[in-house]
Amino acid sequence: MKSYLTTTLKILFAAAIIYWLVTTGKVDFQVLYKLLDPKIAIVAFILMGVNFWFTVERWFLLLRSQAVTCTRMQAWKLGTIGVFFNFVVPGGVGGDVIKGYYIAKGNPQQRMKAVVTVAMDRLVGLYTMLLMAVSVMLWDWQAVAAHRELKAIFFFLLAVTAAFSVFWMMIFSRRLSSAEWIHSLLHFLPKGEHLWKMFSSFSSYALSKKIIFQTVALSFAAQIFVILLFIHLGHALGFDHVSAGTYFFVVPIGFMVTAIPIAPAGIGIGQAAFYYLFNLASGVESSIGATTITAMQLIQFAFGLLGAWYYVAEAHAWKVQSGELQHSRNHE
Repeated sequence: MKSYLTTTLKILFAAAIIYWLVTTGKVDFQVLYKLLDPKIAIVAFILMGVNFWFTVERWFLLLRSQAVTCTRMQAWKLGTIGVFFNFVVPGGVGGDVIKGYYIAKGNPQQRMKAVVTVAMDRLVGLYTMLLMAVSVMLWDWQAVAAHRELKAIFFFLLAVTAAFSVFWMMIFSRRLSSAEWIHSLLHFLPKGEHLWKMFSSFSSYALSKKIIFQTVALSFAAQIFVILLFIHLGHALGFDHVSAGTYFFVVPIGFMVTAIPIAPAGIGIGQAAFYYLFNLASGVESSIGATTITAMQLIQFAFGLLGAWYYVAEAHAWKVQSGELQHSRNHE
């Protein structure tokens, strides 16, 4: 009952933000009608499709590196199902829970490794977003330094990136991962045994550094295509006052905000965040941020509908025994 109440409150909160944005003119739904133009829509769907392919391939490489049983087609289907559940479960990561559930269900002997692939996939994506945002802000430091708020955002992201880098060093250090004090510390904490298994699963990627570098490259490629999608939408919807460089650090930051589990698929939160960030970075008040993220979410929802179809028609396929999945894996 408590979880239903929490979810309802979060949805109402998101609806309230959308209502405020629309009534104050910060989201221009009239402009969104331009998406019905086939030329605009086709390019947008291609860019989103390429972005999605890169993200699925990134996860698939992580699965293969851990010998977790899953074909590319299964990864694609689970990916679209994840997109659908991002719109159902508050936050931009609700679909990861579903992906983790089904991949663990199909790999009962490797449940922890299977679940950790989903977490690692999310962490790699988040880390590359941080690197992208920090790097572009450094490149355009003169423009960033002109705004006190942007400078504050930059130094916060820099600190998070540094902390994240320390985390990776801990994970990939064989000496540290085998240290007795780490083992003792984790077992001392609540759920210590589970924490140790999770840490060990993360540490196993130390043997797959090449795969990690490949997933980072795929993550950067995925980000570039979603940023190109925003640039395409911005120009197609008539917002020509924003430079390409602005998109390259605003979009990653905006997506990090939408991942906060407050609203389904970050709807509402994303609109507010992108509205603020685009106006702050461009120095011009307009509805570009809220309107382009809304357009992007509409396109993403179309992929989610495909995931809904897979979920209804084929979700039981991930409940079969691991032996059948192993058979399909051998034919990959």
